[in-house]
Amino acid sequence: EVGLPLLVHRRCQDPMFSISNAIAYDGQMVHAAGPDKAGQVATILGASAWFDVNSNATSKWSPEEGRVVMRLLRQLARTGIQNPDVYVISPFRVVAHEMRQLLRTEPELFRAYGVDERKWLDEHVGTIHTFQGKEAEAVIAVLGAPMNTQIGARRWASSTPNILNVMVSRAKSRLYVVGSHTTWSSVGHFAELARRVHMGKLP
Repeated sequence: EVGLPLLVHRRCQDPMFSISNAIAYDGQMVHAAGPDKAGQVATILGASAWFDVNSNATSKWSPEEGRVVMRLLRQLARTGIQNPDVYVISPFRVVAHEMRQLLRTEPELFRAYGVDERKWLDEHVGTIHTFQGKEAEAVIAVLGAPMNTQIGARRWASSTPNILNVMVSRAKSRLYVVGSHTTWSSVGHFAELARRVHMGKLP
């Protein structure tokens, strides 16, 4: 008899590994990433967490979620970290676009990071398609679509494992989720995200 070989995964720590294993690999992966050595971003922002943001957005973009992301990025800047190894990823193009626009209003952030603004935004903020095959120490996942009436958008994002799997598996060490826990935690594959990522308190 020939059995299915187990897949050995050497990149992501938990909770990213467990989420990916559950939603995309039917539990067949073996975790072999070794001990978690916290890098600069992890040391500053702490353990993986879900930052619950409930807002009355008129589109998939939630300005309140954007402000939370800015607080996290400013926290990195205040410590003097250079070119932080973090991606800001959303399931939705409009959210990624608006996040880039918000970041452009704060050029001092990029000066603190010691990076070129345009290059950093192109390489660090986008949808999953921007980051296929790439990895970073940490991912800030900006969910968007927080309203009850936006269930169609959330169902689209969660209907297959691909969006969530790519989003979380870009992170080697830490995952920070920014979005409405109430509206996302019971939708499709994102229920696994809610089970694995603990609620956090913003720094």
